[in-house]
Amino acid sequence: MKLFFLFFFTISFISSEVSQAVAQLPSPFNIIPHPQKIELFEGEGIYFGQLKKLTIEGVAERPVMGSILSVLTESEIEGGTLTLKLVENSSVPESPEGYILSIHKGNATILSKGAEGLFYGCQTLEQMLEDARDYHVPIPSCKITDYPSLTFRSVQIDVKHHLDQMRVYYEMVDKLAKYKINAIIFEFEDKLRYKRQPLVGAPHAISIDEMAALTRYAKKRNIEINPLVQGLGHATFILKHDYYAHLRELSYNRWAFCPLDEGTYEVLFDLYLDAIEATPGSRYLHVGGDEIGNIGLCSRCKPTADKDGLMSLNLYWLKRVCEFAEKNGRIPIFWDDMLLSEAGVHATTGIRSNHTPEEVSKIWESGELKLEEAISGFFKNSVFMRWNYSMARQQGNIRALDWYSRQGLNVMIATAAQCGPAALFPFDTRNEGMNAHGVAAIQSFLQLGAEKNITGMLCTAWDDRSPHFETYWRGYIASAEYSWNPDERDLNEYDLAWLQREFGVTIPDFFSIYNKLREASVFWEKAFYKNGSRLGVENALFNLPGLAHWLPPKEPQEMKTDFTYLLIDLPNKFNPGEWSEKYHERLMLAEKIVSDYKETSNVLNALYAQSRRNRYHWQVFIALNDFQNTAPKLLLALRSCDSENSQIVKEGKKEVLTALYDFEKAWEKLEFIYSKTRFTTYPKDYIPDRYFHFASQREDLTYLIQSEELLHKMVKEWLNSN
Repeated sequence: MKLFFLFFFTISFISSEVSQAVAQLPSPFNIIPHPQKIELFEGEGIYFGQLKKLTIEGVAERPVMGSILSVLTESEIEGGTLTLKLVENSSVPESPEGYILSIHKGNATILSKGAEGLFYGCQTLEQMLEDARDYHVPIPSCKITDYPSLTFRSVQIDVKHHLDQMRVYYEMVDKLAKYKINAIIFEFEDKLRYKRQPLVGAPHAISIDEMAALTRYAKKRNIEINPLVQGLGHATFILKHDYYAHLRELSYNRWAFCPLDEGTYEVLFDLYLDAIEATPGSRYLHVGGDEIGNIGLCSRCKPTADKDGLMSLNLYWLKRVCEFAEKNGRIPIFWDDMLLSEAGVHATTGIRSNHTPEEVSKIWESGELKLEEAISGFFKNSVFMRWNYSMARQQGNIRALDWYSRQGLNVMIATAAQCGPAALFPFDTRNEGMNAHGVAAIQSFLQLGAEKNITGMLCTAWDDRSPHFETYWRGYIASAEYSWNPDERDLNEYDLAWLQREFGVTIPDFFSIYNKLREASVFWEKAFYKNGSRLGVENALFNLPGLAHWLPPKEPQEMKTDFTYLLIDLPNKFNPGEWSEKYHERLMLAEKIVSDYKETSNVLNALYAQSRRNRYHWQVFIALNDFQNTAPKLLLALRSCDSENSQIVKEGKKEVLTALYDFEKAWEKLEFIYSKTRFTTYPKDYIPDRYFHFASQREDLTYLIQSEELLHKMVKEWLNSN
């Protein structure tokens, strides 16, 4: 029985303008993740402040507690008691992370078979007391029986294109622990200060000692930090250095190592050793291994590729690095896409799969033979990571999970905190089709994983476009929700719980605001381009379609550096009205975006004003919303200039100048808000890591505004000449 909405209290409205937008609708059981079982009883529960003391039985060390419970002392003072007790009682969940939380007559008891369960029971009680404090209501007398569906619940922290202040990672650990995430996959690339290959680490990278301290801090909060160091492909952070150029598969391409050059392993193994040292006591080493499309091309590799195919080269590299991990006490994890691709079955597993069940069966009949031959006698101690960032029930995806199970292989599933084309607000569109992303896809894959008895998951948070971390949290927390309890809440119920937990507010149909923010972000990306978007510029350097960033580029001398030819033209005073007609559809959409901005701005400002906690989240969203809406405003101002009436044109030019000024103020505000948590500028001695990711084009935040820099210059020249 679902109990989130058993208790509704007084609704407090913010203002007449948004009186129906932001309301306080607390529920005493909007706990994230939702517990497996809640039982209500008659009688007195607990008011905030009623617990005064702590009793611990059978526990060697007091668990880390939140700000509310941490004030309790092991004393004889009068008041309610929180009792923590390790037991062997058969009624307590078998999982060491499971617990029973009982609340009655001003006291609370947490029973578990493991210290982890006592820790998580305290996290649940902390959330309930948080609401009791904020809404001045008691926690009812109840019993919560709880345990996770998946035992390994991890999120990715990817810092390939930026670093946040060190305090941010500590704060992230605290928040992830609150939501019962128990692992982090930390993708370093060049943001670890490697000792054995010091050239690889960026000048401002995290030191090994700093990372080890964070790892120990996380361990006390039941979070295991495991490193990810990319290997065969995605190696530009290493191969950008001339010192390592001889290890490239292609001399002019920094993407991939040569898998048959022994120097490749000398470098990678040094990086792995440093990453292991930086994450003491952890179990895993993620070696990457995805999207390796340009091997088998050098003189050393080509004969092997021609004779045995690329599978043999991938397997050679994978076996070498997995053997190294195991010899150094780590369980290797790797992405599974290259093995599935070389076996010819990967196309059936993902978002673009449109195969019929009959076609999938036929493809897998031949593909399974290749896979079985590839893994024969190996990988039994490794972890295949099956990633899918859309709705997960493609026949090929299900077939892959079943195949792993039959082979007795270890497999985890990976979904994405956010996905899709938008760089600023890349939220899911929450449709029920196979193309849905974000929270809907997270729920889909984790429900499938639970059905298939998968024990581990990773919620990725790729830094390709380097969005602010605050835009990841809704997805991160959804992965915590559905990896612990996949089936209890639907998506709307999750959003209500998320708003209550994170901010102490809620809003009817908040997802519609998300959609408007995302629509404005998609428009911002395309606003100034004849075709495509600013995300395509990252590939225009090499004349590559889409996001095929793993393909070998043309020679550097063929690069184009002036992108003004990609941008829209400006109104022509000799042909008034022609420009407006040419861009009619774009201008109509700009009108809608600007109209929606009033609603989104009002709601976001109201949420900022009324949130009881975590208000910085809304500062980020407000700054992003203000910034991305400068694009449609400029286009509409230019339309005002596209007239044969000189007075209208004169007023239009004033609108253009205002739009340019508004951009400068919005950009200044965005830089300031970002600087509160992240380093927004690389050191001067940093060697650029130029490849096809949007965020790799500059060493500061101006990678976001290269289009504005070009177009605004054109507009100013146009104003002067007209």
